[in-house]
Amino acid sequence: MPQKIFIFSGLGADHRVFHKMNFQEFEPVFIHWLEPLKNETIQNYALRISKQITEPNPLVIGISFGGMMAVEVSKFLPFQKLILIASAKSKQEIPLLYRVLGTLKVPLFFPMQWLKKSNRLSYFVFGVTAQEDRTILDAIYNDTSPSYLRWALNAVCTWQNEGLSWNCIPTPKNLLHIHGTNDRILYFSNIKNAVPIPDGGHLLPLTET
Repeated sequence: MPQKIFIFSGLGADHRVFHKMNFQEFEPVFIHWLEPLKNETIQNYALRISKQITEPNPLVIGISFGGMMAVEVSKFLPFQKLILIASAKSKQEIPLLYRVLGTLKVPLFFPMQWLKKSNRLSYFVFGVTAQEDRTILDAIYNDTSPSYLRWALNAVCTWQNEGLSWNCIPTPKNLLHIHGTNDRILYFSNIKNAVPIPDGGHLLPLTET
């Protein structure tokens, strides 16, 4: 029986982003996002969504916001290995602009209809050039719940995680961070101790596979 690998997708990056990947001897299990509760913290959300992980000492992949969520889950559920893709390990790796917007509570009032439809700007920001990949991004955005989108954007901009210093959080020996040097959402210059993917954008499994 193949070993399961649990995958947290992110904003603009659900299971369809991984459709080109060959997981070989592993069985991918995609974590499904839940509708957030009113005023729910990222910590409480992480506790609820962690119920979908059914194996002890799991292998986990987290892309973008999904990587941040995986870090939160790892605080109370030990991982065998955590692979972060185009993500962040701490609030220091979140761009300063996002943190300022979070302090001003901008994500709570931002018109979600502006983000629900892909356009040339979103293609550029996500680093998506092929028409096939753009079609997938369009479909993902169309299917994303507006309430989840607003909550997740606010969670990114207000994330207070200070890093991987706690004993219960994966140490460098079982943490692998992969990041594109041309990521226009989570800038490579902010990221510490990551494996660089030259010229890679934010949706690495889709565009670099």
